[in-house]
Amino acid sequence: MWTMFRALAARIGWTAEQIEAVERGGKATLLPIPVNSDIQIRVRPDPDWAQRMREAVDGVLAHTRQERAGTIPVPQGELVIADPNLALGLLTRRAINSDSVTAHVTAGEYEVVLTVAYSGAEETNDYEERLSHAFALLRDNKGVSTIEPLTDENGVELGVEGSTVAFSGAGVMAQIAAEQPGLNSWTVHRLLQVVLGEEGAPDAQSARVPTKDGTGALIAFHPGDWHDYPLFRLADAEGATVGVLVEFYVDNRPWDI
Repeated sequence: MWTMFRALAARIGWTAEQIEAVERGGKATLLPIPVNSDIQIRVRPDPDWAQRMREAVDGVLAHTRQERAGTIPVPQGELVIADPNLALGLLTRRAINSDSVTAHVTAGEYEVVLTVAYSGAEETNDYEERLSHAFALLRDNKGVSTIEPLTDENGVELGVEGSTVAFSGAGVMAQIAAEQPGLNSWTVHRLLQVVLGEEGAPDAQSARVPTKDGTGALIAFHPGDWHDYPLFRLADAEGATVGVLVEFYVDNRPWDI
């Protein structure tokens, strides 16, 4: 599993013994940097990301709230995950892995749920919110029994690259792009205004854009920086794929943990 603490430790050059001591202690620790022992950095071991994903889906992850962003139809059982800036032609692709991902899921109506993590406090002027997870889940499903990496037919784990992410049914993003030609179309422009929190929507976490005939829609949200975010398959007890989760690896634990 991807880690933040060990990645930081590798860049700074802490020893294996120092890393093991922090992880064994399980709490925030001050570590001196090798080039100047007078400078110390406050670090802590990584959380159990797999456990946090389960808690996010169940809606019990500490220091978060869930926001329901609406529903999208997936009648053909093909759930598309992509950066709509790329899919709608607003930006050119920056890397070969920027293409959309299509997950084969149980056909039906999918609800998009966002997990909003918060840390700090208004009183101390350090309160902030970030999206930690987003998932599209089949309505009236039989429960999520398995959360595992979404893979292609060769077993390669899949992710989506970008700074904004959207869920939609197959062909919907192309249809919206065709219905609103040009980079300055109202639909695309307004989508970015809402997702990026501009022009009267500073607290918006997501935007829903339907096709003109109302048969399809995309729901987009803006996790922050441009990254390659991993995708996870949500399956029920019978093994049917009933959703896809995007993990943003936001660690919102208070520093006394």
